[in-house]
Amino acid sequence: MAIIFDGKTYALKKKELLKIGVNVLKEKGIIPQIATIIIGNDPASVLYVNLKKKFMEEIGCQLDIYRLNKNTSFKAIKLLIDSLNEDKNLHGIMIQLPLPLEVEDFKEELINLINEDKDVDGLKENSKYLHPTSKAVVEILSLAENELKTKVKTVCVVGSNGMVGKPLVKELKRLGITVAEVGRNTKNFESLVSNVDCVVSSTGVINIIGPEIVKENQIIIDVGAPFGDVSHLVSEKVSFITPVPGGVGPVTITCLAENLLLSAS
Repeated sequence: MAIIFDGKTYALKKKELLKIGVNVLKEKGIIPQIATIIIGNDPASVLYVNLKKKFMEEIGCQLDIYRLNKNTSFKAIKLLIDSLNEDKNLHGIMIQLPLPLEVEDFKEELINLINEDKDVDGLKENSKYLHPTSKAVVEILSLAENELKTKVKTVCVVGSNGMVGKPLVKELKRLGITVAEVGRNTKNFESLVSNVDCVVSSTGVINIIGPEIVKENQIIIDVGAPFGDVSHLVSEKVSFITPVPGGVGPVTITCLAENLLLSAS
């Protein structure tokens, strides 16, 4: 039976360390502050933003939410981002994704408007900050290695071209890990999944990773939202797995906070 990673408990431990980091900054007269722009009223996005705000405030940071109508013009959004870039007391700017269809075509342009020093969500190409979810995956992978007393040499990233997968692939390669990339058009991806030490899946396709394609003693990191990519039956075969919810998600928020503290330092 696999080790089931408890992301909530782990995040609580990190939370206490983050509080210490925030207090150190406050002693220097710095209050870590982040702005989140949410366009439209997607229920999942509203939930995620509220969770982030609650966590940030609990560790002593400030998170301001800017709620915009889905029909807000590109010009109006640009004016907001420009003003936030100019705010010297602000250390991070986020645009909550996914965007509504009305502004989806402007996504890259909007992201590129964010000052590189404030891109704590790691959305810009070659950002100085690793995307928080990708950062959480790397952190959890390291924890799994320590727990299992093993060294991961090969990882298959399912959803390698996505918001999480793309920066994750780059970071894993930087760490010297051999990466098998699975995208939307990859054929026979099952063979790639079954021949690596670790599988990371972030497609949002329920049960795309089933017990028939994983191998004994693999590490499985499930980043599928909102219901997970991995069948519950997989836990009977592998050595380590992250659940959804309660796995990668709670750690992601702590990684965002770490990026914010780095920006504020």
